[in-house]
Amino acid sequence: MQRTAVILIALYFGISIYSCSLRDAESPVTSRSTFIPPTTPELVTVNLMYSIIEKDKDNYMKCFVDTSYSPRRYTYEPDAVSGNQYPIFRFWNISNEKTYFTSLLSLTDPAATSNLFFSNSTLNSFGDTAFFDAEYLLRIDHQKTNVAKTLKGNIRLILSADSRNLWSIHRWKDIQATSADTTWSVLRANFSN
Repeated sequence: MQRTAVILIALYFGISIYSCSLRDAESPVTSRSTFIPPTTPELVTVNLMYSIIEKDKDNYMKCFVDTSYSPRRYTYEPDAVSGNQYPIFRFWNISNEKTYFTSLLSLTDPAATSNLFFSNSTLNSFGDTAFFDAEYLLRIDHQKTNVAKTLKGNIRLILSADSRNLWSIHRWKDIQATSADTTWSVLRANFSN
């Protein structure tokens, strides 16, 4: 009887130790994502910054007007030099935004640093429309060697509230502040196909 009890106790501890063994940690299925419902125009600019930092295409696209909820259409106006140099800007639309950003992300290491900074910004609201003006500095560590990784210029975003009272960008104007600046338009043009 004692021998059977010893065998049962040994068997119990053996099973317990086997079932409690550690396993490898699983990789997270989803990446970190910051998106705040844009109930104010300021939150659109915050979401835009986070979409760049986190390299999140879906959140980037959520910053733009959704024609299901608004009669407005998205338009992009490049800086004057880029507008003359790159014919793609003649008919730039929301689809081009998605293509450019998807292409950019495909040539950017997910672990690489990306940042967007706004300075000297002003925001003026008039009813369901707001105007955001700022200087920007964008840093993207992409893998295209012939395209600048640091871009700067001035930005004007015209934002509007839709039928859900959520704000988004419906017009974007890029402005070259000095002739030495490489603007966001250059990045768009070089990653648009």
